[in-house]
Amino acid sequence: MKLDRLPEYLGIVVTAIIGILLALYLGQSAGVGSPKIYMVAAGSIALLVALMMRENIWFLIPSLWCMIGKMVGMPGNFPLRDLVILYAFSVFLGLKALKVVRTKNQYNWLDMVLLFNLAYLLAVFIRNPVGTESMGSDRVGGKPYYEILALVLGYWVIGHVTLTAKQAQKFPIWMTLGDIFNGVAGLLTSHIPALSFIGRFYTGIAPASASAMGQGEGFSDEREGYLAVFGNAMGKMLFSLYSPVTCLNPVRYWRWLLLIIALISILKSGFRSELMYFGLFYAMSVYFRHGLGGLGRMALTVVPLLCLVVFSQGRIVDYPIPVQRALSFIPGDWDYQAVEDAEGSTEWRRKLWANVWTSGHKYIDDWWFGDGFGMTRAQFNESLVSDSAEALSICGAFHSLPLSAIRTVGYVGLCLFCVLLFCNAWHSWKLIRRTQGTPFFSIALFMGVPTITSPLPELILTGFFDYALINSIFSIAMMRMISRSLDKHLLEQKLASAEPENGLPELEYRRLPCEIGPATSL
Repeated sequence: MKLDRLPEYLGIVVTAIIGILLALYLGQSAGVGSPKIYMVAAGSIALLVALMMRENIWFLIPSLWCMIGKMVGMPGNFPLRDLVILYAFSVFLGLKALKVVRTKNQYNWLDMVLLFNLAYLLAVFIRNPVGTESMGSDRVGGKPYYEILALVLGYWVIGHVTLTAKQAQKFPIWMTLGDIFNGVAGLLTSHIPALSFIGRFYTGIAPASASAMGQGEGFSDEREGYLAVFGNAMGKMLFSLYSPVTCLNPVRYWRWLLLIIALISILKSGFRSELMYFGLFYAMSVYFRHGLGGLGRMALTVVPLLCLVVFSQGRIVDYPIPVQRALSFIPGDWDYQAVEDAEGSTEWRRKLWANVWTSGHKYIDDWWFGDGFGMTRAQFNESLVSDSAEALSICGAFHSLPLSAIRTVGYVGLCLFCVLLFCNAWHSWKLIRRTQGTPFFSIALFMGVPTITSPLPELILTGFFDYALINSIFSIAMMRMISRSLDKHLLEQKLASAEPENGLPELEYRRLPCEIGPATSL
């Protein structure tokens, strides 16, 4: 055995073990007539997909990234996207073992910043080991550790691949399809009772109303979270593919129509934060395309339209309560219920934060180095009989990224994570600039603008540490993949434009370390 081929041997062994265990499980299920016999069919479909997609199996990770619901009956009760990541990792590992994929992962300084954050999180876990309720451990609620581990495996997969120019141009559409599915399915199941049974199979399409999001009692239950997600995804896709200025022009009727649908969806959802993110993405897309002058021209168009909408409320038309709630941060003649509901939600968060800050060690034991994810079994039992605000405080769901980060990784971990957020934002800014004038500009905008605009609002307004860390890992993986794809594209263009001299043959194309070979178009 040669030591330099040890990774190859390990890959073959791991792949063989996974395949044998899966085969034994499916065979046993079929042999005893288990109710889980459907797993045989699922396994057959998974094998067929793997054979068809081969090295392009990684497309499943970003394509199904938004599928955070759970498939009822699947083992582990994990989100669908985590199961997809594990599946893609297993297939990709097999392809590496069989030498179908021969690429090597390349790392840069941003990977080191992320690695340092993950190493610190691991140290916190070692200090505060935790399991899940099903494991019967003394500390429960450790599922975020498993989700982060799954995403690290996905990070490894994405680190081996690149996009072609044609794939990059279509990728924003590809990544939006899942959100469109969630939005349409949520709309149908919410308004057509006969279709509500779909929610019994996949939990991700359930409407995220205010009460479902843990806003406490006494708040409006009219908000429809699936509309906000759908509208923002549609807006991101439009503003990545096309100049936002052209989307305001009714002559471009398809763009204009999709923009109206996206904006109405966000307003109808009633979420002020989603409207803010929509506006930030619009403004940043204009800036990267047209500079500061473009932002000025945008203001001359958008501000009068916004003033007209505000002025017409109560004078020409009465907008639905959720729409007024979403716009209530702008001075206007808004309904008292919409204003009170919005202000009450904000005040509820402030009281929750103040209670945690002044509680000493009641909710956070180690303020400097963190308690890790999860809680003791006694705290878990107490949360089951407490009111909503107290239960959220016990579980660490503070609706505040800084507070939830302090509870998990302490002040030290929060500082490390802030460094990661701002390094990722700076890297995304530079990459968007690099991709201008190339086919990779749209996907760089789609992935990079949220990375640039989200840190400050999440650190000041609301957020959750586990979600923010997971999204940061995915964002870094995708932006690095875009950077490698751009480098490969530019090198190919340079080689293609090289002319032979003195009768010598043209330069022979040399494979990059990150290249995986020809890939089929999306």
